[in-house]
Amino acid sequence: MSLGIVISNHNMGHKTVECLSSVFDSDLDSFQIFIVDMASSDDSVFLMKEYMREHAKAPSCSQLRLTCHDEDLGSCGGLNAGIRQALDAGCDYICCLGEAVTVDPTALGIMMRFMQSHPHVGMTGAKVYHKHMPHYIQQFGIAIDFKNFRANTLYADCADSPALPSEVYCDAVSACAMMVSASAVRAVGLMPDDNFLYWDDTEWGFLMKQSGFEVTALADAKMYHSANPMRRCDNTKVNYYLTRNCLNFFMKYTRPEKCMKMSIVLLRSIFESFYLHRMGHAHNMAQSDLTAMNDAIYGLRGMAPSSRILANDENGLGFVNFFEEQEAVYMEDDDPFLEQVIRQINPDIQFLQLPGKNAVTIVRCKSILGIQEFNYPLDFSDEVVYIDKAYRMLATREDAKLVKDYEASLQLFLYAMQPAVLRRIGETRGIEF
Repeated sequence: MSLGIVISNHNMGHKTVECLSSVFDSDLDSFQIFIVDMASSDDSVFLMKEYMREHAKAPSCSQLRLTCHDEDLGSCGGLNAGIRQALDAGCDYICCLGEAVTVDPTALGIMMRFMQSHPHVGMTGAKVYHKHMPHYIQQFGIAIDFKNFRANTLYADCADSPALPSEVYCDAVSACAMMVSASAVRAVGLMPDDNFLYWDDTEWGFLMKQSGFEVTALADAKMYHSANPMRRCDNTKVNYYLTRNCLNFFMKYTRPEKCMKMSIVLLRSIFESFYLHRMGHAHNMAQSDLTAMNDAIYGLRGMAPSSRILANDENGLGFVNFFEEQEAVYMEDDDPFLEQVIRQINPDIQFLQLPGKNAVTIVRCKSILGIQEFNYPLDFSDEVVYIDKAYRMLATREDAKLVKDYEASLQLFLYAMQPAVLRRIGETRGIEF
């Protein structure tokens, strides 16, 4: 049984080299590597070629191949190009790795042996940790929730524990740490590449399960992802593709009798994001929300025109800046992960056991837009900040006023946009509403 490892790179050559180094440190007897570079404009190709020259004769690697494309194919397009090469080379199993991932020496062997002994499993993932906080899980499987119309990253930001399951049977796993069987790929097809970025792995896992294969994530297969959850992206690309592809997925696969509810739930989610960006004076990000929604409704797929991707102007909520300036805080509810995040922003900050006169009180909530009653006199106090699960923060009286106006604005938005979503579903799936 042979293993092919596929890595797609775009302007992250130094990270790809780190990923490759961890692969070569694995306890695998043999493997093949297929690297696909997608029009990198930095020194990625030079770095990867230098590394390949040094490891070309490694006894465990029977093939080390770099293919360079002159256009960005997106994460799914790049991985698909490598997967095709692995299939042509006769690989029985194919592992997709993200550039920012490093693998534990035993991880790939564990995944491959599991798939060999479980032929009904078509896709397997790893337990992926935050590299900068390695005791906390970044992802351990993905569950598609057709009741609330979202994809849930399982165990995200949870502290690792022996009490967690050793195997998670789920709906999908992240493409940054995924192994698939060649037989499943031939039966289901390649990763859906009209997503370009994001939701490609989730849709592929969904299609695997629809075809009768199981999807699992394995606790003993450990990998580490260097992406920082508080890192600010330079542009609106992530926001655009996540929004567009999520709406497209559920318009495409939701059962007809649930489409009315789905349209309301997802439009509410998009408007919530838009409203939060408006609160933060992030006009480009707000525009990205609406553009992504319209493109999903009108069927724009693949790589978006460059005019859709704008500079990220999201700085109004000021999470990082806010905590850089604080000397002491008090949290109403213990949240070890949030505490670690804040300490990384400001190592000198003090966490008090009781509220203090010169300390800001942190109140956790599900969503700052869902706050119905403020917990402090006069509805809001400058000594209190609300932080929700997505680390969005309500910290000013102006924010509080916008929150109170939110529901009325939402109802007008739903009235205007729901017919367009239902019309799109009807046209593409032949459903009447």
